[in-house]
Amino acid sequence: MTNNFVHAPATSGRSLSYEEMLGDDTLSDEQREFLIAEMLMAYMSILLARRGDATTAQLLLQVDRWKLDWDDQGQEKDLVLEVDPANKSHFSEALLKKLRGLCQEISGRYSLGVTWVEVRETFPVVGPGWRELVQREISGERPTNQARQLQAAPRRWVEDSLAFTNEGEQRVYRLLKHRQEKVLPAEETIAIFPLPNGRIARRTWEPDFLVTYKGRAGILEIDGPHHNARRALDVTREHLMRDSGIAYIDRVPVEALEDRAELERVLDRFLRRLAESR
Repeated sequence: MTNNFVHAPATSGRSLSYEEMLGDDTLSDEQREFLIAEMLMAYMSILLARRGDATTAQLLLQVDRWKLDWDDQGQEKDLVLEVDPANKSHFSEALLKKLRGLCQEISGRYSLGVTWVEVRETFPVVGPGWRELVQREISGERPTNQARQLQAAPRRWVEDSLAFTNEGEQRVYRLLKHRQEKVLPAEETIAIFPLPNGRIARRTWEPDFLVTYKGRAGILEIDGPHHNARRALDVTREHLMRDSGIAYIDRVPVEALEDRAELERVLDRFLRRLAESR
């Protein structure tokens, strides 16, 4: 789930630009659309900042997600920005006109074929437990972390007033919590932060899990079905994380989510290497 300007590393030691990444003939249509949407967001944000419109540039940093989606006529793809309901009112028609002009300028320069920008309210991911969620909203008792990633499955998992975007994340959380409360000594245990929103150099970002252990902070990410589409971006992000003081970064293979013994080995290895990191 929230992402801004980022470059993928090149074998020459410098970073690839979005234009260079789009030149990769092996990209799938889905990968290409992912890069185009992010490229448009990146250029719009940077151009606004460089042209002195810091207010609008800052507002774009509050966008939850961006993607290409068909217009109402199903004839062409628009850039769709999804924002929290509390922020949607800030995107006036005048501001949208400005963003559309920028989008057309950038799209024309790089032949991206996207000329329109729309703003939509971010929908929550709900399922059979929706009554409890409604009561939480009414009482103001919302989940305390920032679980805002887009998921195809129309369900939400909540535990300990923390929200997760899928069952796999909740499974990882439960096993980490078991180690926190039942395995590790109370004076030397872990803290678990699912889906925390934060900022590292040049971008905001929402990792799957931030875990602290023995005076060190580590990141645990869960590989998903679309992970390969972002492999190059993930490598750059890991470099930025390490530069920002994250001691250790590891990934949970999606296959391990269905095998408890394998998942426990992955988590134990993560905690061991986090404790040993320097």
